[in-house]
Amino acid sequence: MNKRSVLLALSFGLLPLLAAAQTWTAEQQEIWRLEEQQWQMVKDKDLTWIDKMVHANISFWDVDQPGPQNKASLTRWSRFSSSASTVLEQELFPISITITGNLAVAHYRYSLVRENSEKERETATGRYTDVLVKDGNRWLLIAWAGGDDATE
Repeated sequence: MNKRSVLLALSFGLLPLLAAAQTWTAEQQEIWRLEEQQWQMVKDKDLTWIDKMVHANISFWDVDQPGPQNKASLTRWSRFSSSASTVLEQELFPISITITGNLAVAHYRYSLVRENSEKERETATGRYTDVLVKDGNRWLLIAWAGGDDATE
């Protein structure tokens, strides 16, 4: 199966899930807006998202890292990544958002095109599970796991 067929099948498989997003509660919509904002800030190379949207006790594990990382590591690697590559286009596909009390879990997939410092372009798809905690009256990322799908 070629890449185009896989992307087409994936797109049709996600349509029912995207339709469900239209019936989300106001709080679920708030979480999704925050997710979209965070991705846009990363795309714009605006590293203030880390201080604005990430809890001090963050623990996250991207698929390309050997183990969980903390906020200091996030800051270090985000600086490097923003100088080494540029996201040209991206799209997020929400799957589910569950909220219980002051805890929210968001599952979603993404598709993006990035360009490295040598102007080589790469298309990637992947998935994340993000955990947010409500601290006062704002939601903050406290954990996530995921990243790019493996390439063949």
